[in-house]
Amino acid sequence: MVQILRDAGLSELVESQDLECLARGFQFTEGPLWCPDGEGSLWFQDNKAEKTYRLGPDRSVQLLRERTGAANGQTFGLDGRIIFCEQNGRRVSRMARDGTGVEVLVETWSGQRLNSPNDVVCRSDGLVYFTDPPYGVQPEERALHFQGVYSLDLTRSGPGALRLLVDDFEKPNGLAFAPDERTLYICDTARYHIRAFRVEATGALAVASGRVFARMDPAQPGGPDGVKVDCQGRVYAAVAQGIWVFDPAGRLLGILAVPARPANLAWCDPDARGLAITAVDAVYYVRLRVAGLRGW
Repeated sequence: MVQILRDAGLSELVESQDLECLARGFQFTEGPLWCPDGEGSLWFQDNKAEKTYRLGPDRSVQLLRERTGAANGQTFGLDGRIIFCEQNGRRVSRMARDGTGVEVLVETWSGQRLNSPNDVVCRSDGLVYFTDPPYGVQPEERALHFQGVYSLDLTRSGPGALRLLVDDFEKPNGLAFAPDERTLYICDTARYHIRAFRVEATGALAVASGRVFARMDPAQPGGPDGVKVDCQGRVYAAVAQGIWVFDPAGRLLGILAVPARPANLAWCDPDARGLAITAVDAVYYVRLRVAGLRGW
């Protein structure tokens, strides 16, 4: 049975009667991404085991890659290849949809190793944005003593391709665009809030535009991790207790309860009304009455 906590309208958006478990038995699931191959499949990471899996429409699970550098968040680039963050590899990489042709896109800023890239999103013009918290690096091995959010222009080469957008986060994590791409939402896990930035046409974040969009006060530890947006601008964040859903003004509509602390989420199904949720050792699924935004 689907359970809604603090319901202020969320139950009206949920179509499923039950929260379905699609797969179980992993160490730490992350980075779900729906792929339009045939009837559609779901890619996801087992972050701690450093493995990438494909979950087929028949619920079969196929191992695609091993030794992934603790791959985490992933998204499609404009060319159809998958761009992903390597938590332990401390870089952002790219690969073909079958898991081959892996290549490094970026691993340094101003000549210093990145901390631990975590999540990534691609704007409609191909500009890539990613967060860089310190989860996958020991303090003594860190070269950058700030936690940044970056943009990466894959049409350029050299130092100008990577741009530091903001560096005042404590633990930057999931990020997602509003439907018009004029707002970028970024989770700060340690501060239990989501910030909203105004995005300029150049891809930069407008100076001093980083307002707090929403704060979380879960009944147990666990700040916002992954985040997604639906086609009407609602914001869905993976937080302790479940998926917290906010309207475009930042008002909490309710919490979709999940049996374990969720790490990330992704829109799936051909109509983008399915929601896949990675939570510790499992992947869950629920159908909504509203479609989500997919970046490709």
